[in-house]
Amino acid sequence: MMGNLRISACVAALAAAALYTPAFAQAEAGHDQAQDAGGVSTGDIVVTAQRRSENLQEVPIAVTAIDSAVAEKLNIRDLQNLQIVTPGLSVSTGVGYAMTYIRGVGANFSNPGVENPVAVYIDGAYVERGKGGNLDMVDVASVQVLKGPQGTLWGRNATGGAILISTADPEFDTTGHVTGEYGNLGHRLIEGVVNVPLSDTVAVRVAGRYRTDGGYIRNLPDNYMFGWQDDYAIRGKLLWKPSSDFSATLMVEHDARKASLGANAEFLPDNYCLNCSASAYTHPYADPYTTAINLLNNGVGVDSKNDIYNLKLNYKLDKFTINSVTAYNHNKTLDAFEGDLTDVNTPANPNNPNAPHSLNFIIPSSNKTFTQNLTATTDLGGMIEGMVGVDYLNDRSTYIINVVQNLSPPFTPIPLAYVKTTSFSPFAEVNIKPLPGLTLTAGGRYTWDKRHGNRVGEPDANVKFHSFSPRLVIAYDAGLVNLYASYNRGSKAGGLSTPAVPMQKFLPETLDGYEIGAKFVSADRRLRANISAFYYDYKQLQTVAINQDSSQVGTVQNPDAKIHGIDFDGNWRATEWLQLFGGATYLKSHYVNYTNAGVQVPVFDASGNVIGTSTGTEDLSGVRLPHAPKYTAFLGATLSADLSSAWKGDLTAFLNYTSTYDFFPAAGGPIRADRQPGYTTIRMSGSIWPTDGKYKIGFFVDNLTDKKTYNLRFTTAPFGAFQLINRPRTYGVRASVNF
Repeated sequence: MMGNLRISACVAALAAAALYTPAFAQAEAGHDQAQDAGGVSTGDIVVTAQRRSENLQEVPIAVTAIDSAVAEKLNIRDLQNLQIVTPGLSVSTGVGYAMTYIRGVGANFSNPGVENPVAVYIDGAYVERGKGGNLDMVDVASVQVLKGPQGTLWGRNATGGAILISTADPEFDTTGHVTGEYGNLGHRLIEGVVNVPLSDTVAVRVAGRYRTDGGYIRNLPDNYMFGWQDDYAIRGKLLWKPSSDFSATLMVEHDARKASLGANAEFLPDNYCLNCSASAYTHPYADPYTTAINLLNNGVGVDSKNDIYNLKLNYKLDKFTINSVTAYNHNKTLDAFEGDLTDVNTPANPNNPNAPHSLNFIIPSSNKTFTQNLTATTDLGGMIEGMVGVDYLNDRSTYIINVVQNLSPPFTPIPLAYVKTTSFSPFAEVNIKPLPGLTLTAGGRYTWDKRHGNRVGEPDANVKFHSFSPRLVIAYDAGLVNLYASYNRGSKAGGLSTPAVPMQKFLPETLDGYEIGAKFVSADRRLRANISAFYYDYKQLQTVAINQDSSQVGTVQNPDAKIHGIDFDGNWRATEWLQLFGGATYLKSHYVNYTNAGVQVPVFDASGNVIGTSTGTEDLSGVRLPHAPKYTAFLGATLSADLSSAWKGDLTAFLNYTSTYDFFPAAGGPIRADRQPGYTTIRMSGSIWPTDGKYKIGFFVDNLTDKKTYNLRFTTAPFGAFQLINRPRTYGVRASVNF
């Protein structure tokens, strides 16, 4: 393993001289600008990865950060698209919730009682789960992706890392903009932002967006077009800043999403599929952008609504800063799922469960989540700096699986499950600078988690867990290069699997992460390069075994795993008109002791011919983890120029590469169907605008070469396997007016 790390480190060191992620983040603390002798802007990137405002190049964490300008150039509109500029990040949304992985650490199933080990924060408030499959980024100031376990600073369920989304705060200037997009495949977007100071101490900011995308997958029985989505969000923020030492920001947001039923296209041959012999169509389909399934819930597969309330308080004393974030989130989601993958619409026969029958679900769920964070940091300016804080969470969630289409056994509907989660965790950290340039950091968080679950017909379930997440860092500022070595632990609470009957208690997971890294910036600040090598010891990771033709649809298993790899990224401002940027990750992972893994297996007749699929087990020890491609990389360039004395313009080209990876452990089982082949995609965008910046006109093209990639592939015995293909080439125009 160490030999691989040394070889990869050498390769990465050579490449880092020319590559760097587009981390032009304008984080909460702002974007400090400087000018070199040639007049080129060389802004320092300010991030809050360590719960205080710091220069990205001095933070001993592997961080990808982007601001709203970069998001627009690369057409990054939601959390899923963030993965194109973050090697090692993988996001799928094909099953009604966000399956988010960083460096192979994530969860293949997320519901009340089972959270994702990648923590997502919006304006400093923890988001319990990504229901609705969408985290649209509306009027965003910055997005930071923190790689590696972040248990000390960002708490429970940050085993794999954290994603920090900061929306734009009100300012004491009258500003605003309106942006519209029009594209192929029914893409339409309108966004508006208005910022108004009401007095010398009060300002308000209102932002809203409506986005729609048309269907692109045709249902053969009725020509219905799957793949559409409609999203809207409205947010208001009120800032009160009576002095330079105190500010209060109140945010209220309502957002909603409707998306089509997943176009579950069977892609295995008919003999693997229980219902295919009774279907009017032959599988797999000749055209990957077609399917043949039942139309449920009038075609609506996801109907999700969120109400979010957030109050941020910031108080600066002489040598201390106190921050408080109080938040409440109410989510209601209804998912519809076509589970048998065909147009067959026949109730199950309890006397012959192996006969073709439809199996479709309606899944209502909800959560009401209250969180409170209180943090105090020092600014002593001496040898010792410190931080103390506390987090509290109270979550009340519900989950039901309803079977539709007049079905009867073998699948029994799962009645209402209720789960209450309470979590309390104090944390502290101290930084000591014994010598010039040298910083020693030690910190830790202690977490108490308690869950209570009940469901009709079952005894109440209660579980309690406690964990300690330490952090140790040695960092040395050598001038142009910052070096660091760190140890971090992440922990994810155990819980209750609500799909399982009875509700299953499962163990917590922990990850011990070891990382060394270097961050370089040239004297003229035109070249930045970062590199890190990491090793993870992953214990009792929570993996859900899927068995949708049984009441044990969501049984949690707890194998161990090992992960190691190399990250690097770079950015070079070659001239005033050319900027090059890129990044890559090498990742190697494997299960250590997964000897009885729940998988989907082929069924054979006496002659050895495949006659279907069923659930079974397989020894996955030594098999790589899902969503963990061995190589991911991107490379881009932006040309910026004065087109005339009155006009400016830019053009960005962007290439993204991902090697083969699995969506589920061992690609679902011996058939190895749940797999994404390696691919390369290209994006382009460009804009022109007058020098006064009053308006801007541009274009964008995603998936320029029309590469076929997948949001999800999923084997689901006894019905075969389905795929959800991503959108083909999309393009459009964008116009904005600033005032």
